[in-house]
Amino acid sequence: MKNHIFQNYLKLLIPILLGIGMFFVPLLGNFHIESAILASFIGCFWAAIRACDENRSVSSDFFAALQVAGYLFLVGAPLLVHALLTGCFSVHGLGFWLLFPLPSVFFGYAIGRLLRMWGIPFRRILAIIILLTVGIGILLIEFFNFPQLYFFNHVWGGWPGPIYDEVVRIDSSTLFFRTLTLLWALFLWHIPILQRDRQSLVIVALSAIAIGFSYTQFAEMGIISPRPHLQEVLGGHKETRHFELFYDERFYSEAEVKLIAKEHEFYLDQISQKLNLSKPDSTHKIESYLYAHPWQKKELVGAKFTSYVPVWLDQDQLHIAKQQIDGSLKHELVHVLAKQFGNSIINASWSIGLVEGLAMAVENGSSATSTIDQIVVSQKSYPTARELQQAFSPTGFYGGRSGVNYFTSGSFVEYLLQHYPVSFFKEAYKTGSIAAAYPFGWKKLAEGWHQHLETVEVDSMDQKMAARIFAVPSLFEQECPHKISDFGLAWDHYHFYLASHDTMKALRSLDAALRVADSALAIQATWSYQNLLTGNYQKVQKVASSQDTTIELQLLYADAFAMTGERQRAETFVSQAQKLFTENPDSLLQPAIKTRLNRWQWQTYREMTYKNRLPDSAAFVKAYYRTKIRSLQKAVEREQWSTLKRYVRQLLNSPLNSRYFDNYLQLIHRLAFLNEEDLAQQWIKEVAKLPLRQRYQQRLQQERQWVKFLAQSR
Repeated sequence: MKNHIFQNYLKLLIPILLGIGMFFVPLLGNFHIESAILASFIGCFWAAIRACDENRSVSSDFFAALQVAGYLFLVGAPLLVHALLTGCFSVHGLGFWLLFPLPSVFFGYAIGRLLRMWGIPFRRILAIIILLTVGIGILLIEFFNFPQLYFFNHVWGGWPGPIYDEVVRIDSSTLFFRTLTLLWALFLWHIPILQRDRQSLVIVALSAIAIGFSYTQFAEMGIISPRPHLQEVLGGHKETRHFELFYDERFYSEAEVKLIAKEHEFYLDQISQKLNLSKPDSTHKIESYLYAHPWQKKELVGAKFTSYVPVWLDQDQLHIAKQQIDGSLKHELVHVLAKQFGNSIINASWSIGLVEGLAMAVENGSSATSTIDQIVVSQKSYPTARELQQAFSPTGFYGGRSGVNYFTSGSFVEYLLQHYPVSFFKEAYKTGSIAAAYPFGWKKLAEGWHQHLETVEVDSMDQKMAARIFAVPSLFEQECPHKISDFGLAWDHYHFYLASHDTMKALRSLDAALRVADSALAIQATWSYQNLLTGNYQKVQKVASSQDTTIELQLLYADAFAMTGERQRAETFVSQAQKLFTENPDSLLQPAIKTRLNRWQWQTYREMTYKNRLPDSAAFVKAYYRTKIRSLQKAVEREQWSTLKRYVRQLLNSPLNSRYFDNYLQLIHRLAFLNEEDLAQQWIKEVAKLPLRQRYQQRLQQERQWVKFLAQSR
């Protein structure tokens, strides 16, 4: 009797201890989707094998399946308690634990029960084969046929897509698919007793109808994302010599699409030349899916802030949101073209370090101010030969912080491309082995790279940029990797509505963000500016306080009162901004204060900023330089090209300022696209006279090549 009681306690204790042991496994130790997936997978197979027991009675089946689920929940109990105690609890984590294991357990049990009641021999082996087919086989079918990065599965629940930069949440697609899993369980559960139970006949019939209808709605409900469905949802289409662009026609103007199409061809030309690759012919065009914003991309293909290329598919394609095109297009096109020398299974390299390092090296990195090498040099010490070898192994890339890995691999690959034949790298890429492709071992390659890095000069700007990039913790280092604060949620909603052009909801989300923000002054500046843009001057006036300690806020308060003609109160806030500037000078804000000290300049700035009234030629000539730059930006946003060209010619008469380097490049880029080659060349010549950082020189050279490419393609 005592032995029986002990065994019962042991059955309860073991799953609890297993749950405690999961604390020490990265991600699986969280009460969220990763642990829910594992519980679903194990529970589904366990339930199926248990249901195959020939000594089990039909009347006990339901409770036997429920018991399996109960043991799984015991494993999750310590994870839940830990999440509550550490402040990492998420209602979505609880949702995944409810929606994943339970339906999977009943799905697996229903299959085993069916095989048992039909008297199928070797049913345990057959049940395992069936579940492996559903759990892995269907995954592989979807993986090699659809461009999506999310997956749903009856055995293990589902995967939401990239999770290292996104919040993982329960959505309508998850609810729909797990309901379908329960329908399958219900259908399979009642099939063996159709002949003796009239009620079962009704259940099977209704379940079959519901299942059949559900499969017709897979694309619409976000369970799969076939290319034709994506093309239909986006609506817009444009062809070039080597590309087919599919874009959301509600969010891209005709001019934007034409520019982006030219950029596709330009980067294709650059990458092909650098890597000695052939361009696709007219019958094998690259498909480029351009989404309205990251949230639409998340909904349709599972990747929010991650631009990506499904290299494993035969059809060349890339997926980018509108806000990510400038920083991602060339990088992603490298992945597309690298398929030509990838392995035969996934058309890429098994080494993620080589995959991402190549893209970083060819695009010259993602920092606007520092080169790849300068970022790496700013954060000594350099990786050793052994550490490099580990980083470029198939599993080594994602073991550390993404910023460190991307820039380190990019710098090393850039060194390989500059000092050795590109054919060596292509062989390494295909096989996943650098040591086998190069005539020297890791030690000599690492020494050569280190010697190269020692010749790289860095300054404080490089060091600050590197510190910021390398300080971002990896998903494995975060205490609560999937927990989002109330502020984070409101801030995300604000950016979503802003990208969706829903101003009213964006402002309401900003209101919510401001209420829960830790650093309220920074958020209040954004809140004030957005309300001024929409004409809510009195709303900003009501919260205006001379006690707020940022120059930016004081200037925005001044704008709010100036817009309603209350000049005296407006000047009070300008005076407060001057006082704050004296105490803590900020060279970036000095021109903003200067603008507000001149009545005419201030009025010109306000009308341009808050009323979208661009200055005429005479006013533009007299405007301060900062206002001129802002007017240029506004002309680009509104696609007033004749005004832009007039401004640009007039601006050439003023001395250039390195502070506005990014704006100058934008002008050169647009002018070349607008067939103003001579004007673009004039600007390149003037910008080149400035004392430019090395990264700025690289970027200016890119614009030279852009101008040349457009001239040759006409």
